[in-house]
Amino acid sequence: MTSTVETVGVVVPGSPEYRELLASVGENASARDLDDTNPFEQIEALRRAGFGTLRLPASIGGGGLTVRQLFGVIIDLAEADPIVAHILRTHYWFVEERLRQATAVDYQGYENDRWIQLILQGKIFGNASSERGSEAVGNFKYGTHLTTNGDGFLLDGEKFYSTGTLFSDYVSIWADVDGAAVASVIVPTDREGVTIIDDWDGIGQRRTGTGTTRFESVAVTEGDIVSRIPLDAAPDPSYQFAFLQLYLHGLVSGILRNVVSDAHALIAHRTRGFAHGPTEDLRRDPLLQNALGTLSSTAFASESVTLAAADAIDAAFASLANAVPDAELAATASLRASQAKVHIDEIATRAATALFEVGGASAASRSKNLDRHWRNIRTITLHNPAAYKASAIGNALLNSEPLPFNGYF
Repeated sequence: MTSTVETVGVVVPGSPEYRELLASVGENASARDLDDTNPFEQIEALRRAGFGTLRLPASIGGGGLTVRQLFGVIIDLAEADPIVAHILRTHYWFVEERLRQATAVDYQGYENDRWIQLILQGKIFGNASSERGSEAVGNFKYGTHLTTNGDGFLLDGEKFYSTGTLFSDYVSIWADVDGAAVASVIVPTDREGVTIIDDWDGIGQRRTGTGTTRFESVAVTEGDIVSRIPLDAAPDPSYQFAFLQLYLHGLVSGILRNVVSDAHALIAHRTRGFAHGPTEDLRRDPLLQNALGTLSSTAFASESVTLAAADAIDAAFASLANAVPDAELAATASLRASQAKVHIDEIATRAATALFEVGGASAASRSKNLDRHWRNIRTITLHNPAAYKASAIGNALLNSEPLPFNGYF
């Protein structure tokens, strides 16, 4: 979906315009979930408001936000609609990668950075990394291949879990190069040979475009290749994967805000309780008060932990020298994002279930669609198992072994 719409400035987080925009994104979000409607209009509204440029420096027309401030926006946007917020995950990661690269000693400047200029024009970048098959997830081995073809290259393969690509102008692809390296390739989504199939059938995050992307003899130029990573080379320290993982917890934190507001509304609008309950005034029912108070505390804890982990990523970003962060700060960022997941996964799914306890049988009404919160949270948390994360954290603490180096840490 290549757009010719350019941004009309960058909306300021917290401003009346910002709140109005988020309210419009949130309007009918539940109905879109029920009807399986793709949020093309909402993504376009965010594009026009410069949401894709929020992390770029204000001096070149971006929003100039810190990582922590960006995660505050992600949580706000996920509260409005976690589907829309999830669509932009790879885009914000790609922006973060360009900011990292901008600290390289041979960097030629923002004005000569093709990708930065496209981001400033409002272009959205999607994802085509994961593949189905028998290869272990996260081992950087791909069936998608980049092969030499004259002065250029050809890209062939098939990806799945291509979140956001259906709504994007460009797609970021990881591809094998002769079994010796992995290349990061960026191509327009409307280039010949690129096919995007909206076939994601998950129980949650339904309309994120998390389906198949197929590449059949797609022409690639040298300028389309962002990087090549030799598989036998020792990797540089990185906080980029921590950013990708923490993004998911930002989504969950926004959803938990909705769990609280929906619980409040359920209690406030209930007209009857149980004959054996402590009081007929349900606003004074200590059990319901306790339930709402616990849900509110859970949402606060999730958001606070997410933002604290974002601070660790900010610190790693600030340490960049020649596009490489301080190793200790990068490791801390990865650790904090992992710790956030282990905690948030447990409390969030429990909260989404507890929501129904405050509403009685009527809370299960399909028209209320309250199950979307649990479905969305559970789908998000399935991206990587919390049990493996907890074990890796324990191993690091006990044996001083580093966390695994892959896209899940």
